[in-house]
Amino acid sequence: MNLKHLSWFIELARTRHFTKTAQKLYMDQSTLSKGIRALEDDLGVSLIDRTSNVFRLTSHGEVLYKLGGETLEKVEDSLNFLRDSTAVFTGGVVRIGIPPVISTAFFADVIAEFEKAHPSIRLDVLEIGANIVKERLDCGEIDIGIVILPVASGSYDVHVLFESDNVLVVSKDHPLARRDRVAFAELRNEPMLSLDSSYMLYNRIVSLCQSAGFEPRFKLLSSQWDMVARMCELNYGVAILPRPILSHFHSKKIRLLTLCEPDFPWDIAMIVRRDKYISSAIRIVQEFVSKYSNS
Repeated sequence: MNLKHLSWFIELARTRHFTKTAQKLYMDQSTLSKGIRALEDDLGVSLIDRTSNVFRLTSHGEVLYKLGGETLEKVEDSLNFLRDSTAVFTGGVVRIGIPPVISTAFFADVIAEFEKAHPSIRLDVLEIGANIVKERLDCGEIDIGIVILPVASGSYDVHVLFESDNVLVVSKDHPLARRDRVAFAELRNEPMLSLDSSYMLYNRIVSLCQSAGFEPRFKLLSSQWDMVARMCELNYGVAILPRPILSHFHSKKIRLLTLCEPDFPWDIAMIVRRDKYISSAIRIVQEFVSKYSNS
C-alpha cells in the first residue's frame, strides 16, 4: 500500500470533498482522483460510493478511514522517534488547534515570539472551535490543542496557561448597564447573543443557564466574537464573552458586567494526548508556550 495515497484518502474522508481536499494538499483534482483509484486497485475494493449524488464512503472506505488514520499516526510517531534519537534536532512542524477567541486574546503574540526564538520549527495553526479542537486532537490531525477549561484530564496532559473570566456584555442603554454584577438567574428573560455551538463557551452558557432554572433565549449565534460584541453595542441583546478579547473591541457604547451565582471563569489550557509520542519539536513548543504564559 502506498502511504502517500493512504494519507490522501484519509484527508479526503475528513473533508468529504474532492476539490477542497486537492486544494488543501496543493495538487490538482485529477492527481488526487488517480491516487485514490490506485489505492483502491492496491486493496482490491471500492472506497468511495460513486453512484451517490453526495460524497459517501463505502463500508470498506469507512473501515480504512478509521484504521488507516491510526496507522498513519503510528508511522508518524515512529518516524519522529527515530529522528529524535538518531540525529541532532534541526526543526519540524507542529500542528496546533486553537479557538479564534483565544488566538485573538493570546496566541498571536506567542506565534510571533516563537518564530524569533525557533525559526527552524514551523507552527501550522488551525483556528477552530474548542469542541472541534478535541476531536482533531483525538484523531491525530493536530499535535497540541489550546482549549477552555474544564476538560476531561484522563486522556490528556493538561497545562494551564492563564486564568480570567467571562463577562456579560450589554449596551450602555440597557437597564442592566447601571449594575456592576449580574446573577445568571437574572438573565432568564434576556434575549441572548452567543458564539455558536462549535465553541465550548456555548455549551457552558447553556449548562449554567439550565442550572439557574431556565433555557437561554438565543437571538443570534455567530462564529465571530466581534459580530456578537457589535450586536450588543446596538442593544440587540446581551452576550457572555471572555473579558480578554473585549480589550480588542474599543467601544464606549458597551458595559462589561461581572457574572455571579455562579462565577464564570475563562481559564485556558494547552493539552496533548497522553498516548501520543511527543517529538522534540512538540516539546519545545510546549515549554515555550508555558513559559510565555507565565512571563
